[in-house]
Amino acid sequence: MRQLLGVALVSLLLTGGAVAQTASSKATAAVNTAVGCTVTNATNIGTLPMTCHDIFSGAAVAVTADNFVPVMDATVKVSNSESLFVSTSMVTGLYTSTTTKTKTGSSSTATGTGGVYERAVLLDGSGNVVATAFPVAECTSIILGCQAIGNGFGVTLDSRVQTLTQSLSDCVVTVGTTSGSCTFTSTIGLILQTTSAHSFDFIFPNVGVGTYSVEIQMAVNSDAQVVSGSGSAVGAAAFGLGSVTVEVVRLVHDFSF
Repeated sequence: MRQLLGVALVSLLLTGGAVAQTASSKATAAVNTAVGCTVTNATNIGTLPMTCHDIFSGAAVAVTADNFVPVMDATVKVSNSESLFVSTSMVTGLYTSTTTKTKTGSSSTATGTGGVYERAVLLDGSGNVVATAFPVAECTSIILGCQAIGNGFGVTLDSRVQTLTQSLSDCVVTVGTTSGSCTFTSTIGLILQTTSAHSFDFIFPNVGVGTYSVEIQMAVNSDAQVVSGSGSAVGAAAFGLGSVTVEVVRLVHDFSF
């Protein structure tokens, strides 16, 4: 359930049930405890939608057209020409498993990948997106840390590519002056599982007067394939506990990126 606690000019928003928001003239914050997402192990980024749900009620959570899901939001009231500093943190988890099975004279390769991505968008009173936060707003495919997802970009919080390759040369056995061949099969597996917390700062410069909602959106990706030979692969990604703080500030005169 969502609960709201307002003290002076700071409000804390717990997400996970019915919407509860409050406006603040200086700062606001929110935490994510209840949105979970899964994605198929053999999915490529942006091709198949991930499915998301409230982990308490089981209710589906809507995913954007470019495969992001809203997980935290906080409402702020902006007067004059002010800017928003948005600081987020999120716990992410990656799981990859690769196994190769190879016979003499052959090679096998298996790859498992996973990633977690984030962006911040600004919504007006009608729920329309009016801006994407910097530096994601400046993302291109050649910038390290920018991940293209659908028609948009997200910053990479966590990413892994695990590739296992195994090659066995031909086996030759010599007894005295007589040579012969032999065959055998080798199976090798590698599993990696990690959980870690990541932080990233977003900026909305020179926001116009009004009441806005800052929405943090997440995306996950996984892929698994046996590139050659025989084997198996698994890739998975997830995110969980998180928080966001939003501060209304006044930047120096004529500030621009």
